[in-house]
Amino acid sequence: MKNDINGRRDFIKNSGLIFSLMALKSNFLLANEDGIMGDELLKKISTINDTKIEPLLLKQISDPSSRWDGGVKDIYEVPHAHATMNFVIKLCSAYSSPFSRFYLSDKLKEAVTKAMKCIVKVQHEDGTIDLHSTNFHSTPDTAFFVNYLSPVYVTLKNLNQAGLGYLISCFEIFLKKASKCLLIGGAHTANHRWVICSALARINSFFPSPALIQRINVWLNEGIDLDPDGQYSERSVGDYSPACNEMFITMGHLMNRNDLLEVARKNLNMTLYYIQPGGEVLTDASGRQDSDKISDVAGYYYSYLYFSHRDKNPVYVAVCDFIENNLTHKLIRFIPYLLENQSLRNKRVSAIQFPDRYFKRFKYSGVFRIRQSNFDVSIIEKNPTFLSLIKGSAVLQSLRLGSTFFGSRGQFTAENAEVNNNQVILTKYVKHGYFQPFPKEKIIGDGVYSKMPREQRTLSEPQVINYKISITTLDQKIKIAIEVTGTEHVLVSLEMNFRKGGKLSGVISDQNRSDSYFLKEGWGTYTKDDSVITFGPGKIEHQWGTMRGMHEKPYGNTVYINGHTPFKHILEIN
Repeated sequence: MKNDINGRRDFIKNSGLIFSLMALKSNFLLANEDGIMGDELLKKISTINDTKIEPLLLKQISDPSSRWDGGVKDIYEVPHAHATMNFVIKLCSAYSSPFSRFYLSDKLKEAVTKAMKCIVKVQHEDGTIDLHSTNFHSTPDTAFFVNYLSPVYVTLKNLNQAGLGYLISCFEIFLKKASKCLLIGGAHTANHRWVICSALARINSFFPSPALIQRINVWLNEGIDLDPDGQYSERSVGDYSPACNEMFITMGHLMNRNDLLEVARKNLNMTLYYIQPGGEVLTDASGRQDSDKISDVAGYYYSYLYFSHRDKNPVYVAVCDFIENNLTHKLIRFIPYLLENQSLRNKRVSAIQFPDRYFKRFKYSGVFRIRQSNFDVSIIEKNPTFLSLIKGSAVLQSLRLGSTFFGSRGQFTAENAEVNNNQVILTKYVKHGYFQPFPKEKIIGDGVYSKMPREQRTLSEPQVINYKISITTLDQKIKIAIEVTGTEHVLVSLEMNFRKGGKLSGVISDQNRSDSYFLKEGWGTYTKDDSVITFGPGKIEHQWGTMRGMHEKPYGNTVYINGHTPFKHILEIN
């Protein structure tokens, strides 16, 4: 297995944060249903996981003199707890699965024991662990670890195997010690609060204490950051929204709080409309590091699976079916989960197709989602990427607009949006200019420019720029009418970024930059597999693509349509 985890974000994606929401007590288990359906899936993903084991074993450190004896290094040759935890989860998944060729392997038991001894050794006396890439003595990262470790701990205990006593005690030492920091430690971000609360609930299920529940309630008293659309404040569809769902499910069940379960359910209902063709989810509007990154719905598997059983929800079943059939390789992270709670491998209700034809506005997130089967459009407010489009396997990753109007002020990000039937209108108004001498009576006299702020100066020679983008959706086609007016002779650039892997035609190369093209006239096409996006007509009044003040050119093949103010152009994408 490629062990390149140098931070929590990568660990979440690569090693399975989803483990963390596995039930720890019998009250977490769901009622049995007639019929078994999950053994074949477990068998398949156990086989996939088996291919990771031998390469992982080669990465374990064997040096009794080292603090990291039994631990694992990342690709940068840095040993750390996150890489070691990844090792523990993968190996325990194999050790505990009856469908693994490593089932109850003494070799794996020995390796995991050494790894857990290492984790206990590097855990600080205050109960915390370090995220070596950024956070030290970190309560939030410790909370993530508790969530990762808990299902593995329960699964190992449920094996009732002789010879596991010492290994299990290592888990318990870590969990008990972690409670010290969880009771008093703080957080960095919104989602950290719920990760900490979930970890507290889990430890309470093992080692009950009123203080643990009291601390959960202190955090919950801040209020839950879920908007009326069903989105969390970080809008992190790729990373932290699925994590938050899992945390609220854990808390809801272990604390018998249906209101907390409803938080996760509302987000899942919203997320149905963020699923794109091929199983990707829209991340462009994220306020975290997953923004503009390719993510998929597999991260939501546990949450949809849980409620598909609890609620007997046929739409959620359809999402699970899709993930199982199309993203199977990403499900190895769920192995301890499926082992711990066997009812989740039972027969589900019949599926009903999740939504694939709709026009939905998520006002609080500033997102419009339009889908017509495999034709998918996202329109985003307050984001340089104001539109993205998927047609089958062909992807227009971003559509951006910029100008040379006073640096970064020229980058278009919609300030306002209105809807008129099947049309979305995005607008922005910018005024800027130059500044007169500072008022004499306010001058301090030491000549320090920062002590004479612009907001207290008189603006002169004012210049303005108006952006208006009208986006009309038709059947498998959109029409984008662009108007940029105000100060004249401002250079304008419309930027279309297509995902790598396809073929462009009808465009001319930018002689100054690789993977950069212009649509001079007529129509261009982007083809990926058997999917085609046609766009045009073109217009080139200058050959400056990523201009001063615009965000850096995205990764991929980028096509520009350029002009100057007053700029009016209608772009059609078929």
